[in-house]
Amino acid sequence: MNSFDKVYAVSVNVGEYLLLQETMLEQSMQLTNNDIYTFNGEAKDSGWRPVDVDWLVVEGETPTNKPDIAGWGAMAFAIPASLKDEFETTLKECCEFLPLNLNGEKWFALNILGQQDAINEEHTEYNMKNGRINRVRRFKKLTLGKDKIIQGGLFKVKGAGIYTFCTDQEGSLYDLVKRNNLEGLKFTEVDAF
Repeated sequence: MNSFDKVYAVSVNVGEYLLLQETMLEQSMQLTNNDIYTFNGEAKDSGWRPVDVDWLVVEGETPTNKPDIAGWGAMAFAIPASLKDEFETTLKECCEFLPLNLNGEKWFALNILGQQDAINEEHTEYNMKNGRINRVRRFKKLTLGKDKIIQGGLFKVKGAGIYTFCTDQEGSLYDLVKRNNLEGLKFTEVDAF
């Protein structure tokens, strides 16, 4: 386990940067073959083929800035080939790099492997609705246990939904982004004890 001080929820800066989506041909091929790509913590490398993606553009609503790190769908991040070697050096333990084709330019989706059981139940406050945990907004306050985070480079947390996290440890996604002045992501500090 590497040392760290802070934990961050990582999200895409949607209001300022373009997102990636599969091309129409790619979507229809996946539907025809009943082979929809999902990122669920399992390795995909052996059965993965390069996926054709394009920038998602909604007339009148889409920002025009291209990010250094892009969001792909609701749960994945993607990087250009020029960043792969540096990212792979420190993040290869927690994710695999799956090839994408962005209009002839090589990009890689970051498939985060596994989930960590890192919720600090004692300090987490769930958002209750009719006696059950609200399905839309699960937490009033999410707190993670620092001692439960095994690999802080980039990770998912069991029971935290689609959120993605990282720490400020050396070689983490946060460290790589700050060190290289990369744009496209937002980091929101999460309580961790």
